[in-house]
This record gives sequence, structure tokens and C-alpha cells, in this order.
Amino acid sequence: MSAGRGSDMQDSLSLMQFHDPYFYSGSAAGSANLPLSHSSLPHHHQEGFVNAGEHCPGKDAVPEFVDPATAEVSGEQELTVASKEVSEGGGDGAVEAERDGAATARGEEEAHGVRMIQLLMECAVAVSVGNLGDANSMLLELAQMASPYASSCGERLVAYFTKALAARLMSSWVGICAPLAPPSAAVHAAFRAFYNVAPFARFAYLACNQSILDAFHGKRLVHIVDLDVVPGGALQWLSLLPALAARPGGPPVLRVTGFGVSAAALHDTGNQLAGLASKLCMPFEFYAVAKRPGDVGAAADVPGRRPGEALAVHWLRHAMFDAAGDDGAMMQLVRWLEPKVLTLVEQERGAPGDGGGSGHDHSHFLDRFVSALHHYSALFDSMGASRPSDEDASRHLVEQGMLGREIGNALAVGGPSRSGRDKFGCWQAELARHGFLRAGGAGRAQMVAAACPARLGYTVADDHDGTVRLGWKGTPLYAVSTWAWCPSPHVLQR
Repeated sequence: MSAGRGSDMQDSLSLMQFHDPYFYSGSAAGSANLPLSHSSLPHHHQEGFVNAGEHCPGKDAVPEFVDPATAEVSGEQELTVASKEVSEGGGDGAVEAERDGAATARGEEEAHGVRMIQLLMECAVAVSVGNLGDANSMLLELAQMASPYASSCGERLVAYFTKALAARLMSSWVGICAPLAPPSAAVHAAFRAFYNVAPFARFAYLACNQSILDAFHGKRLVHIVDLDVVPGGALQWLSLLPALAARPGGPPVLRVTGFGVSAAALHDTGNQLAGLASKLCMPFEFYAVAKRPGDVGAAADVPGRRPGEALAVHWLRHAMFDAAGDDGAMMQLVRWLEPKVLTLVEQERGAPGDGGGSGHDHSHFLDRFVSALHHYSALFDSMGASRPSDEDASRHLVEQGMLGREIGNALAVGGPSRSGRDKFGCWQAELARHGFLRAGGAGRAQMVAAACPARLGYTVADDHDGTVRLGWKGTPLYAVSTWAWCPSPHVLQR
């Protein structure tokens, strides 16, 4: 990258600020050429500040008059209290007893947590070998021990895993896969709360948007294909549009094509992006495709490429619902698009059979269970650290509406797809096998790390191939990778 280009990109990135769309809706129309000032990072307030005059009487202050009789009575009261403390064994003994009681309570809580995890693991083993009777007995005990409203992160985690195992047990008894609930407004609300409560989605968007800006540098016609609009809606692109509009030479002509099974989510996304593009004086078109990218005929609804157009594909892969459809058909669509850049966000919990077909589901269930328990225990711990209040409504919305749903789908018979078709365990491996090359650029991990809230435990790692891994206290939770289509001489051009 030349020095001029680096400077231009730095100017653009300085405008990329993350925000909830509802914060943006109140902006004045006259601020078309400026991005939002809403910051994604928490503000740090000063503590221990003493107001002027507090505990500092002035030189002219009049000393308080104390009546001798009152002072004498007060002295007698102090002597009475002191003698009472001595007669009851002294204050030191009471403090020591209180400490012993607190230590005992902590020990009981730790023993309770260890017992829950042991019982949960034994239940998972019973499910994996088809011992449904013993699994049911253990689930009844776990249901009495764990609550999704508990103050302990571990207890809430066990409660959601217990619910997921119970649903799987019922499906095994009946002999059919439970139908996968379609996405709803509750899913979008839960993901928006996740975006605000935890920084993982914001960090992933930041890394992906940097790659897209690099790919669109100097291009007049640009096109973004979002393979699943539903969870985040317009959240990611509301941050990218101001950076594109601030490029030297003016904004590009932007198209966005959004896939999704919720027509309402697509409609809202298109309206939000169109409104922002209008304020930024950016030529803009939005194409809503109310299908999954792996459904039959999905490619026919994508607008044709304009001469000289740079195209980017983005996919945030999750386990809340089956957003892809047939993975093989989706891969064909991605290859047909021949993107200049493809950005992929995946969870770091890939175990053999994750989301696979029902034919080999039982043989891989225990692997899936252990990897899911490891992944979500770190996620629950991170949110408990950032939102420690027992009554935090936003955190509960994330845990119930998003993470609990993902846990249920990850442990269900058939995995997240419930289709009986084999799903790709790791899309990174499949992209490499189907003609895509890694296009990692330097500096993305450093940029994301600079945006991390300090002293909380979030970690950012950069692989040698450019993959950015976002984690909690060293445990990787999300991987952001960048790819470029490398056409073979024998592949027909679009």
C-alpha cells in the first residue's frame, strides 16, 4: 500500500464508529457529511472526586458550639457501647465469625457448581450412549439445581445446557428431529443486545469492514452481498457507509444485496441504509432476496454485475437458525459471484459432526457437547464480567434469546440444520478447497486490539494467514477470515 493510500484509508477508518440504528434515527439531516459521534466503547468516569469545600472548612468558618452537658451524656453513651462490646466478646471476634461464614458460603457455592458440572457431564455421556432413563433422572435433578436467573454465570450456563439436553432427550424418545424455529423479531432484538453488551460482533464488523474498504479502494462501482441479513440487520453497514462516503473523490455508487428468510428484517434494513445513504449523498440501491443463499433459484435474484464493479461477499455464520440452506448450493453461489473479497465470521467451536446429518449424529454428540460447553462457558463468563448485575435485562435477553437458542441447536439431533443433509464443519477449509485464497492484510488485529476495552479480559490474536481471532482470557471464540476468488483458467467467466 502506498503512503497516500494508507493515509486515505486511515482517514476513512477514523470515521467508522459503531452504533445502534435507533441511536442514529435522531440525527439531524444537516449532518450528512459527518459520521455519528456515538462511540462503541464505554466511558471511564472519575471516581473519588471531592467537591470544593467538602471536608475542608474555610478559614472564616465558625467552630461548632458544644454544650458541656451534652458532651458528658455523649461520653457516657460511648463508654456504655464500648463496655457492651467487651462483654459480648469484642468486635474482633464478630468480624472473624463473619469472615468464617462468608468462607463457608463460598465453599458451599463452589461445591454446588462442581456437582452441577459433574452431573451435566454424566448426563451428556448417558445421552450419547442412548441411556435415556438415567439421562432423564439426572435432568430432573439438574432442573432443581440450576436457574437461568441465578447470579452465578456457571449456574445460568448449566440451566441452558439442561434445557437443551431435555429437548434432545425428547426428540430421541419420539424418534424425530425437533423442527427448527424460524428467526423472529426476538432473534434480531437479542442479537442487537449482544452487539451492545459484548464487543465481539463490533470487533468482527470492524475487521471485516477494513477488508472491504481495502478491496473497494479506487472503485467507482461497488456491490456488497450479505448472505444473512437477519441477525444484525443494518448494524454493520451503518458503520461502513460513512467511511465509504469520506473517500477522496467522493462516495462510490453502492449496491447492497441482502439474503434472509425474514422479509420484515430485509425491509427494515433497506430503509435504514437508504436513509443513511441519502444523508451521505451516496448513490445507493438495495436488493432484498427473501431466501437462504443455498435455496433453489437464489442466484437468479441477485442483480447482474456492472462492468468494472467490485463485489464483496460477507457472512456472519451462527447457530441460531439455518441461514444457509444447502451448503453445497451456497458454495456454488459464492463461486459464481467471483467476489473480489469474501469476509467470513465463524464461531470457534468446530467439532466433528457440528451441524451434520442425522446419520452420524450420535457418534459425534459428545465431541459437540464438550466443544459447545467450552465455548459458551467463556462467553457467559465474559458477559458476567461486563454486566455483573443479577438483574441486567440486556444480558438476560442475550443469554435467553441468542446463546440459549444456539446451545439448543448445537446439541439437537441433526445439529443446527435439522435437514438431514451434511453441513460443512468448517467453511474456511471448504473455501480453500473450492478455489479461494486467503487475503489477510496486516494491521487488522492491531486495529481491533486498540479498540478493546482495557482490563476486562478480551483478547485478539492474529494468525500467520491473517485470520483475526477474538476471545476471552485466551480462549478463542470467533474467527474473522478474509478470502479472494482465484479463478481457474478453465472456469467460465460470468
